[in-house]
Amino acid sequence: MGTVTQRLGLRLREHDWLSVLLELLIVIVGVFLGIQAANWNAARQAEQEERRYYRQLIDDLKTDASTLRSAVERSRMHDRAAEDVLAALDHGLPRDTDYGKLAVSIHYAGFLFVPQPARRTYDELISTGNLSILRNGPAKQAIAAYYDAFASNRQWDTLLRQQQSDYWRLSAGVVPRRVLQAALRSQIPTVSRSEAESYLQEARRRPELHSLLIGMAAHQERVRRDSEAQLAAALHLIRQLEPLTR
Repeated sequence: MGTVTQRLGLRLREHDWLSVLLELLIVIVGVFLGIQAANWNAARQAEQEERRYYRQLIDDLKTDASTLRSAVERSRMHDRAAEDVLAALDHGLPRDTDYGKLAVSIHYAGFLFVPQPARRTYDELISTGNLSILRNGPAKQAIAAYYDAFASNRQWDTLLRQQQSDYWRLSAGVVPRRVLQAALRSQIPTVSRSEAESYLQEARRRPELHSLLIGMAAHQERVRRDSEAQLAAALHLIRQLEPLTR
């Protein structure tokens, strides 16, 4: 720049106006091209950052899809456990019963799995103010709607956890420690028919258990229904975002 200034000064002293104009034009064009190059580089970096966020969001959505599939399957498993326990309480033990499986079902019957979203990327976008990086309006709206729906489903969390807590409180002492330990490791303990009968006899002394098991069917169905709907939304959003990563 110093050399250009010196040349301009020389041309002005010599009244070489054409050369002055050419020198100024060269400077202006150079500045313009520099600004354009900087803008192009900034735009390219912004596009790369946008695609990176879309890829991260897709990874989070795939994690959600796995969690939601597990929530649906676990709700069905807990429903089956509740049905087995209710049948045994009402009609006794059939001869072909797996007594160990029934014993752990007494524990599983009152369990409620509440799925939680993987929000790492979305929370990062919000906390850093980088939501503006996502320039695709429909995609941004769909992302917000997805997480809003997930949050809306969480309004039942307190009730669900209270029901689970009530069941565990009422069922405390029905089955021995070794059965609970096996259940928590997804194992089936060895249980005799007489032991299983004693567990049922203890459960029958607590009639609230029977009513609670019936009422929890609605909560399991709520978890299953909401998880199925959210799973469909996650898969749809993945398909919507994938073209934006390229």
